[in-house]
Amino acid sequence: MTASTYLGLLTASTSSYARDVQERTRDTRRALISVAGDLLARGGPANVTLRAVGAAAGVSRTAPYRHFRDKDDLLSTVAAENLAFLKAEMQRAVADTATAATPLFRACLAYVRVAWERPNHYRLEFGGDHVITPSRVLVDAAGDFNRYFRELVVEAQRDGTIVAGDVREVGPLLWVLLHGLAMANHLVGEQGCLTGSGHDAGDMPRVLDLALRNLAPR
Repeated sequence: MTASTYLGLLTASTSSYARDVQERTRDTRRALISVAGDLLARGGPANVTLRAVGAAAGVSRTAPYRHFRDKDDLLSTVAAENLAFLKAEMQRAVADTATAATPLFRACLAYVRVAWERPNHYRLEFGGDHVITPSRVLVDAAGDFNRYFRELVVEAQRDGTIVAGDVREVGPLLWVLLHGLAMANHLVGEQGCLTGSGHDAGDMPRVLDLALRNLAPR
């Protein structure tokens, strides 16, 4: 075997090893994020610790610290992914023209549905009951979602679905409306009301339609 051949084989072997390490690193990070999301869904932010996440993911006690600085960094990543999921669900709803509802209505319905299906994720992002120091990934995700929401409002104003006016004023009004609907069942649950005292998924279109009428052009 010539020196050049040996060097080529060594380089290929090293590259293959590096790829394997990168893939294992990505898999471990992906598993930690997934487990953290599950723990958050079951018990809220207090249920998520790096030690608990590592144990549930079946990795060493120190492994989570090689991927995340601290709990806030991990929760920021989970929150960022949920914001991306929320945006994707709203976009999917807008693209689904099977119903006669307006694109704005379909997007808003998706927003409330995701909030009701993932209450602890939503509260982490918008509830304010557990404050985290956001990482750059969460700041970027929030900016991306806010830009999409603004575009949604502008488009709804263009087609006459929602009142005209400064989007910096109309947008927050719409979000406050959606946030109130999103948080409604969460607050009912915390107050210990009887089962069935809140809304269910079947109520969403009717309640949302009633709410959006207040922002329709007159």
